[in-house]
Amino acid sequence: MARVPAFQAGYAGSIPVTRSVTPPLSVVLPTRHPWAETTAVADDLLAELRTVGGELVVVTGTGEQHDLGTDVRWIAMKEQCLLTLRNCGVAESTGAVVAIGEDHAVPQPGWAERVLAAHAARPDADVVVGCLVNATDRTLAGRANFFAFAGAWAPPMPALRVERPPPVSAVSIKRRALAGFGGAPGELEAELLPRLVHEGRAVPDDRVRIDHHQDHGYLWSVRNAYASARSSYGTAAAALSPSARRSQARWALAHVPRRLFDEVRAAPGAKPVDVLSTVPIVVAAGVGAALGAVAGRGRSGERVA
Repeated sequence: MARVPAFQAGYAGSIPVTRSVTPPLSVVLPTRHPWAETTAVADDLLAELRTVGGELVVVTGTGEQHDLGTDVRWIAMKEQCLLTLRNCGVAESTGAVVAIGEDHAVPQPGWAERVLAAHAARPDADVVVGCLVNATDRTLAGRANFFAFAGAWAPPMPALRVERPPPVSAVSIKRRALAGFGGAPGELEAELLPRLVHEGRAVPDDRVRIDHHQDHGYLWSVRNAYASARSSYGTAAAALSPSARRSQARWALAHVPRRLFDEVRAAPGAKPVDVLSTVPIVVAAGVGAALGAVAGRGRSGERVA
C-alpha cells in the first residue's frame, strides 16, 4: 500500500501497486476535475510511460477511486488545493526521474524517451527543463494566457532563464534532488524548484515538448495569473518577518509585471497585439505576488489552474 504522508488531511485512500523494480520515470498528474474529464490526458501519458516502463501517479481531489493497472499509482483525496495534490504526488512517486504533469498538458510523441535521454546526457544536472507548445493559439485570449506565463519556455529555447522558475509542467527532476522533500503545499513551486534553478542545477532541452491546452477566456487568464503569483509568493514569504514581507511586496509590484512583459516581448511568435493583450495579465500577477507576500497565499492554491 502506498505511504500516507502526514500532510494528507483530505486523504481518502489509495489503490495498492506492486513493483519489483524502480521505474525509470514517474509522472505526477494532479487534478481537481472529475476523472472523465482527465482520461484523455492520462491515456496519452500512459502511452508514453509504457514505452519506457514508467509509472503514472494520479492524485485526484474528487475522492474518486479507479484501478487503471499496475503502472498507475492512484491517490484519492478530498482536497481542492492544487499545491497539496501536486506535492502529495511527488512525495508518493517512486521513479528515478519525476516529471510533473497537468490535466491540460499533453506530451508530444517520444516525450518519455527524450526526457530520459536528456537526463542520461546530463548526469550532473538535477533538473531538465523542456518546452511548452501552445496548443490553443487560435484565439487572442489563448495566446495571451500562454505568452504571459510560458513565453520564455516556448521553442526554440537555446538558454534557460533563471529570473524565475519554469512552469512545473515543463520540468523533470532526478530522484536525488528530492531527498528531504517534505511535500508541504507550495514547497515544490516556491522553494525546491527555484533553488535548483538558481544553483545552476537545471539545464534546458527544447527537444522535450509538451502541448499546452488552456483557453478559458481572457478574464479567466487574468484571475489565474493573480492566483498563481499569490500562491507562489505567499508560500515563499511565509517565513519572513513583517518588514521583509512588505519589502518583498514592493519589489513584486515594481518588478514582476515588467519582467513578465519583457519575456512576452522576447517570446517566439508574439505579435504586437499579443504583447499588448498580456498587460492586464502580467499586472494581475504583480498584484497577486505583492498580496501573497504581505497576506499569504490564502485560498489561491484552490483557484490556480
